[in-house]
Amino acid sequence: MRYCWAALATSALLATSPAAARDAAVSIAIPPGNLTDALASLAAQTGISFGYDAALPPLRVRGVNGRMSPHDAIDRLLRDTPIKAVRIGPSAFRLVRRQHSPRPVSGGPALVMDSPASPQPDIIITGRKLPEMLSRVPAPIAVYVPDSTAPAGAESGQREVARSVDGLVVAGRDEGSDRTFIRGLADSPFNGFSQTTVSVQVDDGRITYDAPEPALRLVDVARVEVLKGPQGPLYGTGALGGVYRIVTNRPILGDVSGAAAFSLNVLSDGGPGGSAEGVLNLPLVTDAAAIRLVGYAALGGGWIDDRPAPDDANRKTLAGGRASLRIAPAAGWSIDLTGAIQHRASADSQYVYRAGEDLARPAAMREPSATDFRLAQFRAEGPIGRLQLVIATSQTWQDQNDLFDLSFAPDVLGIPGAVAWRDRRSYGVFDQEVRLVSAPGDRFAWTAGLSYLSATTKAEGDAQVGPASWTPYFTLHRRATETAVFADGSLPIGGRLTLAGGFRIFRSAAEDERTEPSAPKAGARGLTGFTPNLSLSYDLGASGTIYARIATAFRPGGLDPGNARTGRYQADEVRNLDLGARLRLAGDRLSLDTALYVAQWRDMQSDYLEANGLIATRNAGDAFVLGLESSLDWRPSASWRFRAGMTVQRARLQTAPDGTRLPKDRRLPITPDIAYRMTAERSVRLGGMELRPYAGINFTGSTRLSFDDGLDRRTDGYAILRAGATAILSPLTVRFDVDNLLDTRADTFAYGNPFSVRALPQYTPLRPRMFSVTLSREF
Repeated sequence: MRYCWAALATSALLATSPAAARDAAVSIAIPPGNLTDALASLAAQTGISFGYDAALPPLRVRGVNGRMSPHDAIDRLLRDTPIKAVRIGPSAFRLVRRQHSPRPVSGGPALVMDSPASPQPDIIITGRKLPEMLSRVPAPIAVYVPDSTAPAGAESGQREVARSVDGLVVAGRDEGSDRTFIRGLADSPFNGFSQTTVSVQVDDGRITYDAPEPALRLVDVARVEVLKGPQGPLYGTGALGGVYRIVTNRPILGDVSGAAAFSLNVLSDGGPGGSAEGVLNLPLVTDAAAIRLVGYAALGGGWIDDRPAPDDANRKTLAGGRASLRIAPAAGWSIDLTGAIQHRASADSQYVYRAGEDLARPAAMREPSATDFRLAQFRAEGPIGRLQLVIATSQTWQDQNDLFDLSFAPDVLGIPGAVAWRDRRSYGVFDQEVRLVSAPGDRFAWTAGLSYLSATTKAEGDAQVGPASWTPYFTLHRRATETAVFADGSLPIGGRLTLAGGFRIFRSAAEDERTEPSAPKAGARGLTGFTPNLSLSYDLGASGTIYARIATAFRPGGLDPGNARTGRYQADEVRNLDLGARLRLAGDRLSLDTALYVAQWRDMQSDYLEANGLIATRNAGDAFVLGLESSLDWRPSASWRFRAGMTVQRARLQTAPDGTRLPKDRRLPITPDIAYRMTAERSVRLGGMELRPYAGINFTGSTRLSFDDGLDRRTDGYAILRAGATAILSPLTVRFDVDNLLDTRADTFAYGNPFSVRALPQYTPLRPRMFSVTLSREF
């Protein structure tokens, strides 16, 4: 507790402004040279990004030196070229050809930028390892950008992103222990040891292999990119459902800036809480190096009462930080070094034994949990001739510790007198990638490279017998590697048609050793695979793009102690077809994304509960997913904005491993057949203050815990309303938010303790109504 309060105080002295300094004057130094290198240097020094409508000509440009805004720097670089910059977002520009080449001018600079093409700002994304404008990407990708309807960064995480991204589902056990699913491709709600179906990334590095998402807080984050559907060619094994990618803000060279935010909250049926966060950007060497420091902490009030233990037992603490160093050693080159750490702890679990209004459970002991996450990354990018070279290295460590009460299932392990179970896990992921990217704006846009991934997992399970005696019961040690060559690109094939495709050739190997009293197992296996994708898109001009896409992804096998014949579970594969459209209508005031998707999942791997409460993995059979998703963003006027989305899908396990046809309603876990969201926001000027009230609703349809016999438990659908307002009196911002406005008492997840779940019903209540006030200031 002392540590968390100290972190709260420290982070409040720092700063958090996602990109506030990018419109301000900063120190810029770009030598004369190639246009492509100059733009790359400008991006590295200021943090802005570029999208391209036209190939950049091989021109030399004048140098730019001095203190100025990035906008002025762009103008100086481009004023004597046939290229102009159109602003499409707060820190994003589209480069297009001028209708007429300008004459060279002497004297002071004239700003060469168009006004925004529409009230809808565009976003430059890099999730497909090329810079692309989101409005023109012929693939199912959603982007979450923190705004005035999102909670403070120290209070936000993957669950908040799932509120805004259609098809993204987070299991509701507890933060740091949740599994993530996209588009109904859900294998199991249990935290076993199968590779996850969603690849979780921070910038260019993969941070999980078979670990749950560590509930990273979105502090000083530019955006979260969610790539939907199989992503095997670019992201390798395990990306069956898609990719969840956090893009952090980089240091800005030559700039001193920051902000601070502090939040207080209280639950209707729980304790108080609060958070603090901040970022500080500092130049180290003028125009050549800068550092960005991030700090955050939060205290969460509990709302589950243990009986006869104290009330609000599931209180939470969180503290973390990140430090990033950016170096610009030469024209067009940037080097980034990043380190991050986060500690999350919960004093007790948050399930109960009775549904409805109940927020208490009888408990012989508390069930605390803790997750520690550490990250180290290196990234270098720069020109090699006309091409761009990217080298990215990442190493993550994640430790997870859980304690479970055995009092309601004392004989499940066959150990007389066992009262508790201690689950300790350590995960490590090393990710290395080297790739080349085509020149900006080339007609044939492509990327190709080599990658290597190594993941280790160590797990131990001990049973407590007596007050201080622990009996070792279970161990697992795994090392998995993947070496691959990949390529992806797109090429116009005449008229408005574009053909795109990619592939990945990989060699995957795994060494497993699992011991438990009933089934000691060890084994190693390697395999070579090929995962392709292919898409065809049609450019509707200013109205948008329609596309068809076929994609695949693969996941290797491993040990199954319940398989008496082979002792293993086999690899599984997903093949997916998308028919989609990205449209910009009503004078660019309305954007609409919609897609029909069909996925065939062969030999689906699924974690399951053994009779003793431990978790193993097996092949459950073949599954089929059919769905339709649609989202819109409408700005009918300068002051109003409406956002909505809906997912309708049918995700079912169809056949058993032996090919036997299964009952029609064998639903895949945790995925609702229907979900929708709506948010309305208005901007009002009151003198020198801007007021932004908002209201929103999220509805999640009924789900099932598992398709396994005895665990096919239903969770009813529920709706959550929220509302709030933001008052901006620059540089000060004040926010008031109410989450779960009607204090809905729904159950979100029918699971909590793996040892007693078969004997007793379990429910995870929705967090009660929460009021919060946030104060932030930029400087």
